[in-house]
Amino acid sequence: MSVSSALHEHAEGVHQNGSGPHASHAWAQRVDRRHECVVVRVEGELDAAASPQFLATVERAVRSNCRAVVIDLRAARFLSLRTADALGSVKQRAEGDGTDVRIVAGRQAIERSLEVSGVRPLFSSYPSMQAALDA
Repeated sequence: MSVSSALHEHAEGVHQNGSGPHASHAWAQRVDRRHECVVVRVEGELDAAASPQFLATVERAVRSNCRAVVIDLRAARFLSLRTADALGSVKQRAEGDGTDVRIVAGRQAIERSLEVSGVRPLFSSYPSMQAALDA
């Protein structure tokens, strides 16, 4: 799927998941045509309940034939170790297909989950979303 068809498929570039009045998590996916990236922005908690649907969204983003997938975790309050580990696996598989998976973490608790799970060394550190998009 090309970046432009991914943009069309995701209703003007945004596809929301997990949102609702009682949801403890939400994420949105959009295509950044200028940078040829798919951005997956997370709010709330990436716990065991949210992880499967979130990871499915990330996998779809990786398969969209873009050059990079940027996962914005700046608004995430919690990242389970299992989800962090799964992101490391996604990163390694995507590299084999020529797609760079990037994380912008922000919060110390999110950074800690990435460190404890052992996947932090797989991802470069980005001080901002702009830095991750421009990399």
